[in-house]
Amino acid sequence: TLYMRAKDAKSNHPFLNDRKAAEIISCMDYDFSAFDRGWMSYYGVLARAKLMDREVRRFMADNPGCVVVSVGCGLDTRFDRVDDGQVRWYDLDVPAFDPSWTEKVEREGRRLLILSEGVMMYWEEAEVQKFLSILAEGFDELEAHFDLLYKGLVHRSSRHDVLKRMQAEFKWGVTDGSEVVRLAPAWKQLDCINFTDEMRHMLPGWKKLLVPFFYL
Repeated sequence: TLYMRAKDAKSNHPFLNDRKAAEIISCMDYDFSAFDRGWMSYYGVLARAKLMDREVRRFMADNPGCVVVSVGCGLDTRFDRVDDGQVRWYDLDVPAFDPSWTEKVEREGRRLLILSEGVMMYWEEAEVQKFLSILAEGFDELEAHFDLLYKGLVHRSSRHDVLKRMQAEFKWGVTDGSEVVRLAPAWKQLDCINFTDEMRHMLPGWKKLLVPFFYL
């Protein structure tokens, strides 16, 4: 995902223009060329990031000085793209299943947003349920934006244009997001947004004909 964002930043007509991603990539000694043929992932990563950026900015605008925790962030650069000078931002990578991390988030009465992008589809359902419980028990109130995978792609990573070149497996998916509430009844689903809404504006030429299939 870092490479896709950096590649976009170096293009003639960038969608995200993530200069921080390009800066990080320039410091890395790694051959990313194996992922250059993954055009579906390229546009998918950009569409997902742009849509989630939009929703984060909306939350921040409605709740000035809010707190955001990005879970499983890896080398994510969202803060650099959306920082408004007021937000208190936490990037959390590995210890998502250690409930003690919730105690270290300083809120001081501020509204809280939890982000998860490109993470939960790699967890077993029991792990997803545990994570949801940690959030519900660790915070009295929050909003969460979860990037979720269509369940028809679970255990089909070998057909994915990028994951087939990596040792990664899709383990959990959903139909419309209501599965989250079934796993954790304390939650309430506010919305479900298909990032194909954003992707259809990015796809060039004949690739736009595939948009109806991507909505699945």
